[in-house]
Amino acid sequence: MSDSASQPEFGNEQLWLQIFRDGHPVLMGKQRRYRRLPGLPRCKLCFAPFGGWGGWVARRIGLRPSNRNPRFCNACDRFIEQFPGGAEVPISILFCDLRGSVALGERLGAAAYAATVARMRDTVVAALWQHDGFVLEFQGDSVIGVWPPGFSGKDHALKAVAAARSMARTLARQEDAGDDPIRAGIGLHTGTAFLCTFSAASGLLQEVGAFGQAMNIAARLSALAEPGQILATRAVCDAARQAPPPLRQVTLKGIDDPVEITALA
Repeated sequence: MSDSASQPEFGNEQLWLQIFRDGHPVLMGKQRRYRRLPGLPRCKLCFAPFGGWGGWVARRIGLRPSNRNPRFCNACDRFIEQFPGGAEVPISILFCDLRGSVALGERLGAAAYAATVARMRDTVVAALWQHDGFVLEFQGDSVIGVWPPGFSGKDHALKAVAAARSMARTLARQEDAGDDPIRAGIGLHTGTAFLCTFSAASGLLQEVGAFGQAMNIAARLSALAEPGQILATRAVCDAARQAPPPLRQVTLKGIDDPVEITALA
């Protein structure tokens, strides 16, 4: 991920701190209601469903994907346009990365490889939703999930561990388009990140993103993980209040200090 965003450039810090760290009562109420409605994909902020029967219900109450930012509903897109900003918050982070993607794409061909990536994404997204996380970003054959406490509760690290184990088990049982197991590495970290809205060059608000060293650590761990393996930092285990399996110190590219990690699967 990118280096830390410069916080003084962002406004509405207290509002976004309440949303991401503490939980905004209005938004939390919407999230609870909309989670009960089936359907994917969903708005990244309020969780209103866009597809399936739940999407039909959402459209009946005036919610639909924004024409400008289709990852958000029209109501949430108006909100982030009116109140841009961000705040540093403690979060749990998951990176899931398809292993051997270049060789796999060569072997399967482009269309079959795309189908395999879609299958992996579906599995990861389902595990995130089941354990109160949400998709921050898709990056090619990688998926980034986060658990801000304002969305996921104080036990966000425990939920991140459960989601990682769930998706690892499911992926191990699945096959790619060439009838081989889907091989993915998973990295988990808990730390402080800067969650914020940010703009495209045109000045139009496009996304809610996360920046900082915590994001880099999780990304490096997913790259280090063997196929089917979950690598987690000691910070995850401590935040989840779980006794970690045997730990080892590693030096991660771009990270100055050694990081204590353990394999959860």
